Amino acid sequence: MPIIMDKPRLLLDGRLTAHLLSDRLGEPGGVELVAVAIVIGCHPLAVQNAGTYKEHFDLMGERRIVAAQAHPLVRQVNWREVALLLREKRAYFGLSAAVSPSYADINAKE
Repeated sequence: MPIIMDKPRLLLDGRLTAHLLSDRLGEPGGVELVAVAIVIGCHPLAVQNAGTYKEHFDLMGERRIVAAQAHPLVRQVNWREVALLLREKRAYFGLSAAVSPSYADINAKE
C-alpha cells in the first residue's frame, strides 16, 4: 500500500488529528499522496514539507479521518512504522545512513 496514516489522536483542544503520508520514496510517492489527499477532501496546497522526506498532510477532524480510513489505498499504521519509514526516507534523500530493520522488512512479515 502506498499511502499510510498514523493512528488518530485527540489534540488538547479536543480535535481529532492524524497524518497522511506515502510509503514510496521520492517524487512518485508525493504524486500519489497528493492524489489520495484530494480524493479525501484535502486541498493540494495543504501538503506540508513538500518534496522532503517529511512530506505529509495533516488530517484534521473526524470526517476527513473517516474518509481516509475508508479509502482503499490508505492503511493505518502505528508510530513505530512511521518512524521506520521516515528513517528510510531520510536515507533515500541522503540525510542519514539506512537503519535496520527497514520499513520494508517490517511489512514483509505481514
